[in-house]
Amino acid sequence: MKRRIGIDARLLERKTTGIGRILNGFLNCILSLDKTNEYFLFSYGALDEYKNKGFKIVATGENKLIPCKIYSAIWLNFILPGYIRENNIDLFLFPSSLIPVVNIRCKKVILLCDVFHKINKKYHPFLYRKYLDLFLSSSIKKSNSILTISQNSKKDIINFYNVSEEKIKVISLGADDRFNARSLTAQQKEYLIGKYNLPPHFILYIGIIDFRKNINAIIETADILVNKRKKDIYFVLIGRPALDYKNIVKKSQKIKPGHIIFLDTESKDIPFIYNLADVFFFPSFYEGFGLPPLEAMQSGTPVIASNTSSLSEVIGEGGIMRNPKDYEGFAQNIMKLLENADFYDKVRKHGIERAKKFNWLKTTEETIKVFNQIYEAKR
Repeated sequence: MKRRIGIDARLLERKTTGIGRILNGFLNCILSLDKTNEYFLFSYGALDEYKNKGFKIVATGENKLIPCKIYSAIWLNFILPGYIRENNIDLFLFPSSLIPVVNIRCKKVILLCDVFHKINKKYHPFLYRKYLDLFLSSSIKKSNSILTISQNSKKDIINFYNVSEEKIKVISLGADDRFNARSLTAQQKEYLIGKYNLPPHFILYIGIIDFRKNINAIIETADILVNKRKKDIYFVLIGRPALDYKNIVKKSQKIKPGHIIFLDTESKDIPFIYNLADVFFFPSFYEGFGLPPLEAMQSGTPVIASNTSSLSEVIGEGGIMRNPKDYEGFAQNIMKLLENADFYDKVRKHGIERAKKFNWLKTTEETIKVFNQIYEAKR
């Protein structure tokens, strides 16, 4: 029986980060794997790229007079339900975790990547936490199933929201095919170095520039290597500025000038920058999954990361992991990789092999299985 499955696809209209990348990876595979169901993407705009791929697009238009965050809540709770009814949707996926307060009769699946707002409240504004406290609990209860992206996140959801284990399904993620181990030509290296004013050798971080990502560990590790040990090592941080960005930049100024570089780059260049980097450094305090380390491993760049939250599930034997506050240990690992070619090659190969365990086809198959199980279960 053909079912009509709807998805809130507004995240695809922005610069792709976080949940948007997950949604994009899933959608790139879904139509080739699921020949039974129809997929409807609900958004403000036309999403022509996805329409051309075969998705049904429901474009509602956007109100330019109301602030974006306020209109987003209005759209989700009061505008979207009408469009769901008009299009006779059988099941709806809410990638941003929240289900409308207005009753909708279709099956409901939420994607809840993590509950970091419960684990460490200081990294989230008071009003945002109260907003989630008010609406997320209700959405969890209303949902027929909860998708999450690691066993660690599943454990946290159960602990904080008293959800039955059976209701939560873990779907592992994957890195896009564009991330792969490649040998850059001299011309490619020259292009990237010139375009972004990069040093020829550097330690790379990719992710939100935010203290909750433990950017402090990068600064303190740089302090040990550059300031104290006088090593000519550069750290390049690529990502969107977020909480406390100004304070992060200010603190980074204690490092020898030019040795910590903050960059904004074009998405098309990121796979090549992974290959250009000597080491990928990801000391985050908490991750629902951790796509950047997986992308780095798949790109053949040795990974050093925290041993917290879900990162051990992703990295496993494919990289080096330490306590997120072990700055001295991080510094030692970086130097060992840079000075020991055999060790470097060993970590690199282990990372490439580890990355093979994750892919978007597997993720999508697991998600389709959840959709089907909801209808096969007794009502």
